[in-house]
Amino acid sequence: NEYKSYLSMTSSDILIDALPYADEGYDLPGIREAAARLIEEEVKRYPNTKNYLEHIPGNLHEKWETQAMKTMFEKLDSRQPSEMLSMKRCELPAPPTGQKHDVSAWLSAVSNSRAQLEHQEVRLINLELLKEYGCNSWILYLQHLQKLSEVQQKKLHQIRQDIQDTNWARKKEHQEAGQQLAELRSDWLGLVQKNYQLERACTELEAEVDTLAKEKEHLLELKPQPSPS
Repeated sequence: NEYKSYLSMTSSDILIDALPYADEGYDLPGIREAAARLIEEEVKRYPNTKNYLEHIPGNLHEKWETQAMKTMFEKLDSRQPSEMLSMKRCELPAPPTGQKHDVSAWLSAVSNSRAQLEHQEVRLINLELLKEYGCNSWILYLQHLQKLSEVQQKKLHQIRQDIQDTNWARKKEHQEAGQQLAELRSDWLGLVQKNYQLERACTELEAEVDTLAKEKEHLLELKPQPSPS
């Protein structure tokens, strides 16, 4: 509850009592220790949670996982050995010894060889297509990547510029506030000094008045009294 109330606080509710660009005295003895104590006190206000990213869904990567990837990840988690690449589909086995005179076995072997030849022919066609159009395709793909890179570089540059502008504005604000505080402090010291001078003058006047009053009393005592007629 305290953490939520802290997050709900606006900038006007938070008292900023430090101006890093204007304050001085950070190198004085005991300042670093005092800052560490303040940080420790502030940390105690936050709830003690082990996972501070629990509000972020943890299954975002599942949207891009295929079944083959999930199976592979499960095998990796269970430390199962990976299966070797099977080359069985590329083999051209003859019928077994016991089926040398079986027509259906030979027909199956011939069908398999035709399938393999067709597969190799398709691969050759794909290689020819790649040889003819692959360069242009890669050029277009690289141009697309270049445009994406330029867009992201512009965004990065803008973000860095915004950060720089924010830091400069913050520094300017701190320096203006520091100058204003210095002027107010100077005025306050001047007023304190004037008050001290006034207080001292009042004390001296009171002492002088007391002295004059005592002298008056003393003169009245020394003044001869008129004799009765």
